[in-house]
Amino acid sequence: MKRLLFFLLPLALGAPCFGNVAITTTSLPAGTVGTTYSAAINASNGCTPYKWAIASGALPAGVAAKVSSTTTSLDLTGTPTTAASDSFTVKVTGCSGGTYEKAYKVVVEASTSGGLAITTASLPNGTVGTAYSAVVKASGGCTPYRWAIASGALPAGVTAKMASTTTSLNLSGTPTSAATDSFTVKVTACSGGASEKAYKVGVQSSANHVVDLTWKASRTSDVTGYNVYRSPDGSSWKKINVSLIASAQYSDSTVANGSTYYYAATAVDIYGHESNKTAPIKVAVP
Repeated sequence: MKRLLFFLLPLALGAPCFGNVAITTTSLPAGTVGTTYSAAINASNGCTPYKWAIASGALPAGVAAKVSSTTTSLDLTGTPTTAASDSFTVKVTGCSGGTYEKAYKVVVEASTSGGLAITTASLPNGTVGTAYSAVVKASGGCTPYRWAIASGALPAGVTAKMASTTTSLNLSGTPTSAATDSFTVKVTACSGGASEKAYKVGVQSSANHVVDLTWKASRTSDVTGYNVYRSPDGSSWKKINVSLIASAQYSDSTVANGSTYYYAATAVDIYGHESNKTAPIKVAVP
């Protein structure tokens, strides 16, 4: 007969709880209107689960309280909507009935941007070997602005240069590799207020769409040709034809997938005078 020998492991005992429950967080950070707020009020001792409550006063407008899954903290999160100084008292109760209260004050300051905001919602995609051009614009606050790539990186081959007016950051160059690049642009006003915006630009290996454009030919006898202009936003224009176009049509094979472009044409006479642009048209490339 074989004897089977088993060893019993010692029982694991939980750490004993001593004393009454107590809130250990001494103070809470300040907040800013329009900026995500996050803070935690922690407690210890006594026995869990704890129960939490705002015993008096009120949290900053836009901020809510939620008990953590362990019940050992009260998490404050949200986006403050009003500049103010808010006072409130937090109460925690242990499973044995013991309680503890602590008063807090949270100062919510006005937005640090001073009205400054980046207004460009998105940037066009690009194609390897094809010239890329885009503009990131800002408004509000006071000029001159300062610009920076706060995080991430521009597509390889593309560089950023601040406009002479400082109100925009011009991105230009020829992408050298197919990739999807994410980066954050930061602009700072002369007062120190700042605004940031995240962008994503996809660079494809080759173009697979063509935009065919046509327009009414000029009735003026001394017109010798036309120019075609393209813009990513309807305001920053760049001529895309190398030489004058003889007919009233043009095909643009340098567009990138998932991008929106605006087009306009001008007429040029024998003296080199150029007309105003036609009304722009908007083209969305799938």
